[in-house]
Amino acid sequence: MDNTQEDPVLTGYVTRAASGSDFDANDVHIVCSGVKSCVIESICDVKQSAVGCLGYPPFVGEPLKVYGFRRTVDRVDAIIATRIEFQPTLPREISGSAVIDAAPSPEPAGAMASGLLVRADGYRIRITGKTKIEWNPPLRSLADVKAGDWIKYKGKQDAAGVLVAASVQIGPNAIGSGEDKLREKREYDPSAVPATAKQNFVKDGFAGGCMGSYVGGCDPKRFPPFKDAQMQARIEKIGNNLVPAYQSALPDSDPAKIGFRFQLIDTKLFRDALTLPSGIILVPHQVVERLQNDSQLAAVLADAIARALERQQYREQGKQKAAMASMLGGAFVPYAGGGIAMEGASAEGGILAHEQQQSGRVSLTLLHDAGYDIDQAPMAWWLLDPGKPKPLSEIEMPDRADYLYSILGEIWHNPAANASADTKP
Repeated sequence: MDNTQEDPVLTGYVTRAASGSDFDANDVHIVCSGVKSCVIESICDVKQSAVGCLGYPPFVGEPLKVYGFRRTVDRVDAIIATRIEFQPTLPREISGSAVIDAAPSPEPAGAMASGLLVRADGYRIRITGKTKIEWNPPLRSLADVKAGDWIKYKGKQDAAGVLVAASVQIGPNAIGSGEDKLREKREYDPSAVPATAKQNFVKDGFAGGCMGSYVGGCDPKRFPPFKDAQMQARIEKIGNNLVPAYQSALPDSDPAKIGFRFQLIDTKLFRDALTLPSGIILVPHQVVERLQNDSQLAAVLADAIARALERQQYREQGKQKAAMASMLGGAFVPYAGGGIAMEGASAEGGILAHEQQQSGRVSLTLLHDAGYDIDQAPMAWWLLDPGKPKPLSEIEMPDRADYLYSILGEIWHNPAANASADTKP
């Protein structure tokens, strides 16, 4: 049977996987018992077979195309599948810069001897004997590398989702005077904000804005606190659980120490948490109210914590300086990473997307370390996407959730990653 002209009824990711015959894609139940066995078009030069229900469950985040027709089955939105194509995850080249957020692991003796496995930017990065390494004092060898240092990297992912570095630049996570001033400027004292405080939209319209998806232009001193002791205690408990161990271990005198604090605020302007460079995380109360469980709330808080760890507000202010330093071959600029040096009308949107992807990746590592369900992270952003609360089945999957599902499949749940014990985060 020739299905080459048939269009898929769904292209997306596995979002629930109980068994080979009981799984969802994009929150739609897939009925696979009617799938016909045949050879379909080749994918990446490999012939793929369409079979009936799998004898094993697919994994959350696995990309697929489903052909067939939609039906309501037992009052549940479903697709009666005639063909299912599970798409292979292809290794790709990646570059960027980020803080190393977990203690590095020496590679075992053998082929990878004299190497190091670090975790940064939401990736596991393997430094091998073939990696070109540039050191920034006082770091001089792999033995000096620790959690909290900064890495700029370039490499290609292997089948297990590990990024094998072709080149890296590693240096200390230095905090300059400009960043200190930014932290002081963007402070927040809930006791000093009157209940009637509101944003100045005329001013914000010229400063990047407090409306829409970009909330960096908001004035934090104009967000009144939301008074609910139980809800406040909940976000503090979850937020503090997510702070990485290396940060908690830093002495208060260390400039790289971030004093994380979590504060409920009363605003309906956005459905996200607002991260201040000082480590204050402002959380609109309706975000807490809309989410269904602690893991979803932890996903939002972890994303906000990641923005502070990766110094994203300082990156925003320094992107032009970083681009210039990179072009001139200047000194080590931690915030000069892939996707930051962009120009033109689309620059702001591109930077925002880049930062959201980075904080999303890093949030998964923070959730994992704190024992939360990482599969709930894309669900959180899916539920928060519409202006008013809706059932998940009525919300088209937003880009933010789509990207997190791709990372879950690529790095966390793919069988090659799970089969390799030394590559687990």
